[in-house]
Amino acid sequence: MKVLLTGAFGNVGESTLEALCNHGHDVRCFDLPNKKNRKINEKLGNEFDFDIFWGDIRNYSDVSEALEGVEAIIHLAAIIPPQTDRNLQLAREVNVGGTENLVNAALESGKHPRFVYASSIATYGHCTGDGPPKKANDPQIATDAYTAHKIECESIVKESALPWTIMRFGVVTPLRMSMNIDPIMFEIPLEQRIEFVHTKDIGLALARGVTADVEGKILLLGGGQECRMDYREFVTAILDALGVGMLPDEAFLTPESEDDYFHTDWMNSQEAQELLDYQTRSFEQFLDDFKNEMGKRRILVRLFRPLVRRYLLHKSPYY
Repeated sequence: MKVLLTGAFGNVGESTLEALCNHGHDVRCFDLPNKKNRKINEKLGNEFDFDIFWGDIRNYSDVSEALEGVEAIIHLAAIIPPQTDRNLQLAREVNVGGTENLVNAALESGKHPRFVYASSIATYGHCTGDGPPKKANDPQIATDAYTAHKIECESIVKESALPWTIMRFGVVTPLRMSMNIDPIMFEIPLEQRIEFVHTKDIGLALARGVTADVEGKILLLGGGQECRMDYREFVTAILDALGVGMLPDEAFLTPESEDDYFHTDWMNSQEAQELLDYQTRSFEQFLDDFKNEMGKRRILVRLFRPLVRRYLLHKSPYY
């Protein structure tokens, strides 16, 4: 199947490209021709067989040309927090305008390709952790520009005449992470419920979604029961894997109201798992993969551990 993959060279994009190629699909990647993406394209081009279309999703002619001969679309391209809040106009042009361009160009092509749209657990608003894991039909509440864009784009996709599937992701941590960690890590209460899902499993779900019997469905992609935890357990494991060690509780937000909780929670992914059979990796496997990606850098972090801890704590508005 000829598949257009937008945002192909991001965290989830790379995993999805790998899964699509392993499933024998004819993949066309769509992304911006910047230095970072060209470097990733060169690296992945040595491992997988795919086409590349350099373009701007805000440009309708680019999108229309990229869709030539395409039978399915996996739409990952987006500007995410905190970048969304730094340039609201650009974020809307890419997130909402780009989705509109894809939908309209797909309809104009007359081929009505399957449209798989990547959404997020964040669309459920501030989650206090009360009640059962989130379900597809639970109400969505926008808390910032990004979540407003995702909710609006879901509506655009659902109201189109295309065969569609919406997949809402849980917490998808990249395998490669620098020390330039965003201060948002301190804005999540330590008791916050989160559900991790391995980026490779997300890629597998998306790849299987272009042929599986999932048309017209909203699926929640979490890692499953073994990947549910609170933020304390999650961030402790990540910081230990980095070689930094857990930071003081005082560095993290202490919630005083419902609005202080973060937009993430546990997820009911039973239907998604039954249809896509994608949950193949545990959080512990991710930590092993993460350490392998870190390689010798973990030794350097340990050597300069006090300085790294001081640097990270300086990013916290609470410490």
